[in-house]
Parts: sequence; structure tokens; C-alpha cells
Amino acid sequence: MQLSPGYQESFSGLIESFATLSSSKKCRVAIIGGGASGITTAKCLREDGHEPVIFESTDQIGGVWVYRKEVSSTFSTVHLQNSKYVSGFSDYPMPNHFSEFPHHSEVLEYLNNYVHHFKLRDCIRLNTRVNKVKRVGDFWEVTTCSPNGKSKEIFDAIAICCGIYHEPKIPNFPGQEKFKGQIIHSKFYKEPSIFLGKKVVVLGNGPSGVDIAVVASYTAESVVWGFRKKRWMLPRYASGQPIDFNISRLNKLMPSKLLSLILGLKLYSVYLEHKKCNMLPAFNVEKSVPIMNDNILNRVRIGAIKTKPGISGFEENRVLFEDGTSVEADIVVYATGFQLNLPFLQDFIDDKNPEGLNFYKNVFHPELPQLAFIGFVYGNFIFPCSELQARWFSKVLSKEVSLPSEEQMTAAIQAESDKREKELVPSGYRHLRVPAFDYMDDIANQINARPQIWRNFKIAWELLAGPLVSTQYRLNGPNQWEGSVKWISSLSKLARR
Repeated sequence: MQLSPGYQESFSGLIESFATLSSSKKCRVAIIGGGASGITTAKCLREDGHEPVIFESTDQIGGVWVYRKEVSSTFSTVHLQNSKYVSGFSDYPMPNHFSEFPHHSEVLEYLNNYVHHFKLRDCIRLNTRVNKVKRVGDFWEVTTCSPNGKSKEIFDAIAICCGIYHEPKIPNFPGQEKFKGQIIHSKFYKEPSIFLGKKVVVLGNGPSGVDIAVVASYTAESVVWGFRKKRWMLPRYASGQPIDFNISRLNKLMPSKLLSLILGLKLYSVYLEHKKCNMLPAFNVEKSVPIMNDNILNRVRIGAIKTKPGISGFEENRVLFEDGTSVEADIVVYATGFQLNLPFLQDFIDDKNPEGLNFYKNVFHPELPQLAFIGFVYGNFIFPCSELQARWFSKVLSKEVSLPSEEQMTAAIQAESDKREKELVPSGYRHLRVPAFDYMDDIANQINARPQIWRNFKIAWELLAGPLVSTQYRLNGPNQWEGSVKWISSLSKLARR
């Protein structure tokens, strides 16, 4: 039987279409962790036709943004460090009625709305803990435990999305066991009422330590804030706009000396405040992750918070500091960070040595195929970074994008590690620190999603002079969002209203 020319043409087109579909691999993917990184990974995988399954060990999604009075990484007064404009996912901006720097309850609402909007509930398994991940041939075997018992399932790929905030780092100072007051880690702090009328010592100047010191200073009898390295404390607003609006493509195009001069003028008053409080860091602001807090310098300057170096030891009722001084204390809060804990991966990774957790562009381990770490970055713009990582991971699984060889990835990892060691101030999370702008552009380049200014001339000025919003990465390349141009063009008005 011979087909007519018309039928032959249609049949040939069908064969070509089928071949194209077949060339794009579809995978069943286990996602460990139902926080922001986990849910955006599921969304991005589904966008490309993959089958994601989220394993969340608790009774709800949200990760660190779930506030629990017993144990969680969030306390009652936590807000986002960055504005809602630069913190949201690329095709689902945070709503207008949210605070510009959303409270943790708003962030959790946003994440739940994201899950509902993109219809992700059916792929989420709550109260299901991953006990072990094992390589079986070309696949991964995942052992889980839930109220229904233990289970083993086979997956094509794994996404580790459980983040870096696991086991609290609790120092052990001389005499600590003899201290008669209360010692808690920031993970177990929930409400400022515990500080009422107390003599408080807070150790650590990360976001949690700064927030806790400020909150305690309003009700405590006294607050002493200890830290070893001075850091930049920036207000959330500059010239009436969120301070993160100062990060733009136009700034990146300027000569570094000119940019330093402009930023120096904008932040001169902040520089003076640091100097008056004897808190001026010995490095430029870009050398570390600044802390966003509008009150800390003022509270220090008026004497509501006394600063000290690090703790050296304890007596029964006193805390001893490295400068030889001591203070009486009722409560000591260790805001000393967390250590990574990935027991389900212990056959592959020594997670007790966090500095050894160096991945290719913070995502891929050269020796572990079909496995990605999503959200393992420290600094700003965590949600957008996680989303771009997930989009890249999905394209690699689909075989639309290829990774370099194992040798090339290993060399790149070492080069990046050397660069961080040379350019960044030593800190507990330096190995995970990324410069948000360059990093997001780099990951977007991997999937051809970096915005092309000349193709978006109607919003060219907003792209050049506006803040780094993740919606820029939905203008060009795969999985574009039809609302991206409208939202970007409205951003300057939203921030001025």
C-alpha cells in the first residue's frame, strides 16, 4: 500500500515530532525536603515533564519558615532579610499586600500559595523521613519511614533540598557546665518574653544574633552582645527604597572604582554609624554577607546593647570574655549557626566537614550522577537562586543541557574554592557563599535564560537600572512567563507607592 504525498508528509512530521519528544528524557525524581527549595524544584521538574516526589519529614511544607513553639529555625520576630521584590520566584511574585520585608508568617503563606497555584500538593508526602539513599546500577534507591512504615522506592534522580540549617552548633567553653543560668541555642528561642527583666548575653552576629540582641534590649535588664568579627549592619532602606534596589545591571557595568565611590556616598551615614559604635569592619561590604537590621546600631549607640568580643568561659553566675572582662548573666543565647547533617548520604559525603562540601557551581557533585543539591547557598536571594538551580537540574535530566566532564567539574570546583578563600572574609559558610548577581546570571547562562536587553527594548531601562528580580530570567530562553514584561515594568511604581 502506498501513501499519498499528503499522508507521507503528515506521517514524516509525526515521526519527527515523536523523535523530538523521545530525545527529551523524563525522569522520576525524589526531592528531599519540602521547604522553598523543594517546592520550586518540584515545580520546575513538572514544567519539563518529569515526575517529582517530595519527601518532607514534618507535617507541613515550608521548611525554616514554619514557626513552631517547640523546635524550629524561626522565631516570632523574623522577617526576610531582602525585600519581597527580589525574594520571590520568577513567575510568581509576592503579592502587593505583603510587607516590603515580609514577616515569616507571610513567607509561609506565600510558599503554600505557590504550591496551590502550581498544583503541587499531589506530589508531596508529609511526615515521611528519608533514612537512606543508595546507588543501584543507574538508579537511586530511597528508603523512607512514615506512619505507614518503612518503604523502598527506585528513582532516576535525587534532589537534596533540605538546606543547611540542621543541627545547631553549640560551643563548649570552660566552666560552661557550672553555669547556673540558662543556655539556649537560637534554634530553641521563640518569644522575647523570656528576656523580661533578665541579664542577657547573646553570642554571634549573624541575622539571628542581631535580631535577638535587638529584641532583648527592649525588655531585658541588660544585654551584652558578643562576637569575634565586626560585620556590616545595613538598614533595609536607602533613599526611601529597599536597599537591595542598589544592586543593578547598570552598577555592574560601571568601573569598580566609580561604583565604590557611588556606593560609598550612599552608605556614608551608615559608615559613620559603624564608626561611632566602634563596630567598623576591617573589610569592604562586598567581602561578606551584610546583615539587614534597622535598629542594631542605634541600640548599641544609646547603650541599650553593650558589645564584647567572643566568650572565653563561664563561672557560676558570670560570663567571661576574651578581653578579660566578665558580666553577670541569667540567660545566654548561642546564635552560633548550624552544622550540616545529611545522614542519608553518609555513604557518599562526609557532612561533618562542611568545608569539604564543594559542588560544581554549588549544585552538582562530580562523582554522583543524577543528583543535585538545591538551595545550598549562603547569602541573599535564596529563593531565586534555588529556582534557577532547579531549572538547570531539570534541563540536565532532560538531556537538553550537558554537564562538563568529571575532571572539568573538579577543576572548576577547586578554582572557585581558591577564589572564595582569596576574596571573602573567613566564615562558617564561606564555602557556600555566592555573589547573587553573577551567580544567577551564570546559572541562567547554562539554560540560555539570561535576559537579552536588546530583545526587550521596551523595558531596557528597568532591566539595566532596576533591581535584580528573578523575573528577568523568564523573558528569554525556555519556560518563559507571559506576565514578566508587565511585572518588571510596574516594579518602580510598586516600590514608590
